[in-house]
Amino acid sequence: MPCPMAMIELSPSHYRTAFEHASDAIFLHDPDDGRIIEANLTSEQLTGFSRGELLGSTVSIISPGRPAFSMEEAFRRIRRATTEGGYTFEWVCMNKGGGEFPVEVNLKLITVEGQRLVLALFRDIRERKLYEDRLIAREAHFRRLIQHSSDGIAIVAPHGRLRYVSPSISTVLGYDERRATGRNVLHYIHPEDGERIRHLLRRESQGCNDTDVAHHVTYRILHRDGHWRHHEATCKDMVNASDIQGVLVNFRDVTERIEAELRARERERELEHVARCRSMGELASALAHELNQPFAAIGNYVGGCIHRIEGDRFDRDETLDALRQASAQADRAGRIMSSMRNFTRRSDPTRIMADVNAMVREVTPFIDVKAEREGCRVAYRLSATPLETMADPVLIAQVILNIAFNGIEAMAETPGPRRVLNITTDRLPRAVRISIADQGHGLPKMNPDKIFDAFYTTKKQGLGIGLALCRTIVDTHQGHMWATSGADGTTFHVALPIGPPEEGTA
Repeated sequence: MPCPMAMIELSPSHYRTAFEHASDAIFLHDPDDGRIIEANLTSEQLTGFSRGELLGSTVSIISPGRPAFSMEEAFRRIRRATTEGGYTFEWVCMNKGGGEFPVEVNLKLITVEGQRLVLALFRDIRERKLYEDRLIAREAHFRRLIQHSSDGIAIVAPHGRLRYVSPSISTVLGYDERRATGRNVLHYIHPEDGERIRHLLRRESQGCNDTDVAHHVTYRILHRDGHWRHHEATCKDMVNASDIQGVLVNFRDVTERIEAELRARERERELEHVARCRSMGELASALAHELNQPFAAIGNYVGGCIHRIEGDRFDRDETLDALRQASAQADRAGRIMSSMRNFTRRSDPTRIMADVNAMVREVTPFIDVKAEREGCRVAYRLSATPLETMADPVLIAQVILNIAFNGIEAMAETPGPRRVLNITTDRLPRAVRISIADQGHGLPKMNPDKIFDAFYTTKKQGLGIGLALCRTIVDTHQGHMWATSGADGTTFHVALPIGPPEEGTA
């Protein structure tokens, strides 16, 4: 086996060399009066004083002399080192030119050849202090940004306790950050949202610890003024991150936006209702004529029965047949009135699984009346099987009626035999489609999507809200509406998704 390397015995010159060239400035002090009795080469480089100038002097030669750095304070610290052992503190050192800089001082009582001395190690910490000052300034800068931000940051434990909340909570919710920290945020969530948020926090804390994955959530939370505010937030699981140990939540108040959207939606409903009433208003005279026919027939059948009975010419079978005919005409009038009432009534949007064929049939009487009045013919080619989608039947029927009326009006100058409106329903791979084709003049040579812009119209008396409203309705159903045009007229297509809309959509 190889012999172990023999230990090298260091001579006094070795120790002296190490002492002189140590990275820290080294001073040896007399513990009784604080005089410097030895200093190394690094101390000369650090202070600018020569060894001759340093030896025999006190710390006052390299200290600014202010109360916190006076000779009395330096001597007090030297005496402390002799009684309590070594310790470290920060000091301000002054070089020969009068420049000041921070140092870290370590004092330790040592014994050299039976003499008690205090060893002082001075380390230049200018770079460290500069870095610390930058960090402090940067932290203050970001704190000011967060404090006055409309967004907030919180760290929430899985059971809901706030481990940290940014100062901006005072702006966002009116609470003081110090009083809010430590409280359970679930106590301030709206009761209808509480279980959902509790489940989200629990799921986040048990996730895959992938901090790159964020989950979005909306909820209502109690403001200090007693009102409920709408918030939206992103949550990240950082329970296992040592510096966070919770669910990181970035939240913002979106109450004004939500309320604006609700007001806009209410205006849309008003506009939808006005548009339906306007369509019925355009057909008022034609509908009155349409209703007059069954009412006149009912009067004739009932009058005939009365005359027969009064003239003792009662025939049971003839009377029953006349009454059945009167009942059929009454049913016909009732269906027209029911369709008008359903179409023009004011109601909240209701999404149900419905057949688009049934929606077309619901407005067929109105389309036929309009077509007859304008000298047009309507050809219906509806799918033989139901085409179901999640929709509000009244709103989709309004879309169908609006497009059909536009198509009929577009054929005002089309020769009579060609004045035909084709309404077709079919199934696409992931949607059901309604197509309405006219034989009119076609669209202007421009971007086809422009016709769906609000207030754009090609009619002299038009307001330009019909097609824009139709597209809005279709968009809220997650559908798609588009038009194709050519020499033989224009076809409008409405595609609606098969099945219910995706979770979280309007």
